[in-house]
Amino acid sequence: GIVVGAGRNGRSVSRMRAFALSLAYVSGMAVVYAAAGVAAGLSGTMVSSALQNAWVLGAFALIFVVLALSMFGLFELQLPSFLQSKASEEAARLRGGSLSGVAVMGGLSALIVGPCVAAPLAGALLYIGSTGDALLGGLALFCMSLGMGVPLLAVGVSAGALLPKAGPWMVAVNRVFGVILLASAVWIVSPLVPVSVQMLAWALLLIVPAIFLRALDPLPPQTRGWPRFGKAVGVVLLLLGVAMLAGALSGARDPLQ
Repeated sequence: GIVVGAGRNGRSVSRMRAFALSLAYVSGMAVVYAAAGVAAGLSGTMVSSALQNAWVLGAFALIFVVLALSMFGLFELQLPSFLQSKASEEAARLRGGSLSGVAVMGGLSALIVGPCVAAPLAGALLYIGSTGDALLGGLALFCMSLGMGVPLLAVGVSAGALLPKAGPWMVAVNRVFGVILLASAVWIVSPLVPVSVQMLAWALLLIVPAIFLRALDPLPPQTRGWPRFGKAVGVVLLLLGVAMLAGALSGARDPLQ
C-alpha cells in the first residue's frame, strides 16, 4: 500500500521508484534483524540457554497453537481499534513515498512480524548464541531478512500487480498454514515430552487434515484436477497417520519406525 500510494498527483509510481521504496522497506527490516543477530552473538550462551528453557519453549508452542486456531477460523486476530487508527494515520503520512519513512516502517514491521518467523528465528539465534560470534550473527540474520524481502521486492516493483486476488482458495491456504503452525508447536515441545506423546501428536496432525481432504469420502466419477489430487494427498496422510498411531499404541518409540 505504501509503494502503490507513493505516486503523486494521481500518477502511478514508476518501477524504479517502486523498487527504491521496496528496497528501503526491506533494508529497514534487515537492519533490525541484523541487530538481533549481533545481540545474540554478544550474549553467547545466554540466548542458547534461554531458548532451551522448558517455559520458553512451552510459551512458543502455545503461541503457535493460538495462531493455528485463528487460521482455522475459531477467532480473528487483529490489532485493537485504537492501534489500527494510529497505523492508518502513519500510513497516510507515508503516502508521499519518503524513503526514510518507508525504511522506518520496515524496521517496525520486523518487530511486529517477528513472531511469525519465531521457529526459524529461534533456530538461527540458538546457533549464533552457541558460536558467540557477533559478526556472524549480524551477517546471518541480515542475509535471512534479505531472503524474506525478495517477495516484497517483487510485489513492490510490480506495483501490487503480483498480489494474489482474494477468494475461497484463501480459506484452504489458512487451513494449511494452521496445520503447519500446529506441527511447529509439536516440534518445539518435542524435547520436553515422551516420544510416545510426540507420535500420538504427529498421528493426529496427519489424520485430521486427511479427513478434511475427503480421504474417506467418495468423489463423484466426473471429478478431475485439484479435488482428486487433494483426495490422493489425504489418503497418503491418512495411511501415514494410522501407521504412526498403531506404532505409538504398540509401544514403538521411534517416529520413523
